[in-house]
Amino acid sequence: MLSATTISTNVSAHSYKVGEIAVGHIWAPPPTEDADGLPIYGAILNNGNEAARLRAASVSVANDVKFRRIDGDIVSWPADIVFLPNKPLALAPWREHIWIAGLRRPISEGDTFELSLDFGPSGQLTVTVIVEPNEGH
Repeated sequence: MLSATTISTNVSAHSYKVGEIAVGHIWAPPPTEDADGLPIYGAILNNGNEAARLRAASVSVANDVKFRRIDGDIVSWPADIVFLPNKPLALAPWREHIWIAGLRRPISEGDTFELSLDFGPSGQLTVTVIVEPNEGH
């Protein structure tokens, strides 16, 4: 069910698939020195015929994982993230993305950690998050 490809050049790229859901390069920017939380970004495409929902996520490096939406100056915490059929959605700073809080260990550029994604009936998937600078994204 899970397939992963890693290409090593100057930048690592990876992609995953579960059922009709394709997950592209998942990354997080290096946290600031005093940060207790960290956003996680990446591209997800639902190749199915019906909407899919990211219902939950988990990591071992933080105490809490939520979905966050930023719309201008308004921050909200949706219960899930919806992926419409055949319409890619980039988890990005200006829209829905994953937020981890209560970091259990220092995280810095070059680190990686696993992120488990639960798409409900569409399946579950574990991906690798790469901590890398914003440049190039």
